[in-house]
Amino acid sequence: MERYTGAFEEAVDGARQQERHYQLLSALQSLVKELPSSFQQRLSYTTLSDLALALLDGTVFEIVQGLLEIQHLTEKSLYNQRLRLQNEHRVLRQALRQKHQEAQQACRPHNLPVLQAAQQRELEAVEHRIREEQRAMDQKIVLELDRKVADQQSTLEKAGVAGFYVTTNPQQPFCIPGADTADEPVGTHQEATAEGLPGGEDSLVTRWGLCQLPAAHHG
Repeated sequence: MERYTGAFEEAVDGARQQERHYQLLSALQSLVKELPSSFQQRLSYTTLSDLALALLDGTVFEIVQGLLEIQHLTEKSLYNQRLRLQNEHRVLRQALRQKHQEAQQACRPHNLPVLQAAQQRELEAVEHRIREEQRAMDQKIVLELDRKVADQQSTLEKAGVAGFYVTTNPQQPFCIPGADTADEPVGTHQEATAEGLPGGEDSLVTRWGLCQLPAAHHG
């Protein structure tokens, strides 16, 4: 009798797992429909089915949550580093401006044009230094974000999540890796922008993001 009871429970569990797999697969298929058609073509039914299987026990969601926490800490750290650099540059500009004003006030009128020309050269040199330091900081941010993306991809690959592997190809369907620092600046990923990371025409920060699965579908 116990043998039959155990077999019945296994059958029930199997049916529940199958139903849960179907629900996850349906949710993934709905998400795929929101992607550009070029990405949809890369996500086959088999890939989505394997991905749904990896989500059944909830372990992947715990992994993703851990990766998200690390990502947010990284974003906050990078934001604070760049903010400190910006503050240093603001203090430098203020000090230089005050220095120039005091020098002009003490300067004889006939020497003023010469002084102003020298101050202009000094100002341009300082602004050049500031731009270079900002560029170096942005490069550092890009490289750090790229490393984090590679770590995320590797972790999910080792967890057996279908479709995840380490890549720097921005055309991969599941991942949005940071571009190489030699690429043209294209702004920031939405999450990075929310954290205050640099973007715009003068920034090297490029698209990046956690290769994650929507936790909203876990339940």
